[in-house]
Amino acid sequence: MVTKQEQHDWSSDLIDSIWFHIGNYLSINDIDRLSRTCSRLHILFTSNDFWSYLIRIKFGSTIWRRFIKNSSIVIDNNNNEFSSSCRSKLIYYELLKRQCISFTDFNQVTLDTNRNYITISDSSSLNGEVLYINDSIEFCYSLHIETKFKNILPGQYDVICRMKLDLPYILGNTEFIVIAEQINSSKIAYKQLTQDDFLSMYRCFNCDLTKTNLWFYYNIGIVEIHGNERCNIYVSITNHDSIHAKCGLYLDYIELKLRLE
Repeated sequence: MVTKQEQHDWSSDLIDSIWFHIGNYLSINDIDRLSRTCSRLHILFTSNDFWSYLIRIKFGSTIWRRFIKNSSIVIDNNNNEFSSSCRSKLIYYELLKRQCISFTDFNQVTLDTNRNYITISDSSSLNGEVLYINDSIEFCYSLHIETKFKNILPGQYDVICRMKLDLPYILGNTEFIVIAEQINSSKIAYKQLTQDDFLSMYRCFNCDLTKTNLWFYYNIGIVEIHGNERCNIYVSITNHDSIHAKCGLYLDYIELKLRLE
């Protein structure tokens, strides 16, 4: 009979570098489950070296140097979880986190008060409903929507707005502005759309055969948080034209996507 002390440690059949490579193809939940199978893998998969390796493989050397090699980076001044011995694992979790705000999340989105915005159920949206801009011709308003991403890690981010259009009637210039709330912001995402711009996008994403309007992703630009501290990022969508109605715009969500640089 083989005693517990005599049982072969199957995890020792592979060297650490191979386990690191295997971990790169696993989900976080898979890594967690595998780490519970034996003490050696538990030590391996809860080490700073392993999670530092994953950051370098998945996000590139620039991100790795900023958050791992540069020890002066401030991860979170108000959250003691980052004092954990496995700091690189917590950073990895933060980098994977999706930074996304639905336009129907009125705890995070502020709308101008002189307008009756419509929310419409849509199973294909981020949280099951979307914001629909559809003024009546009798009542015309300017347009102002703003939101804020809070406590975002330093880096460069693509700013993506998911929307779709009925035949749009949005005269005047519609400005999309995204800026980090810090002194001397180096990259500001800014786009200005005219009625003709909206019409061009409508023709591109309207399907004549199926009579459906398709969702599309509009890239507003790149915003950057420089330095070593987290920062809020302010977002606004504004059209100052109060003479004409604004119709035909569906807004799902706005998202920050970390650039691998």
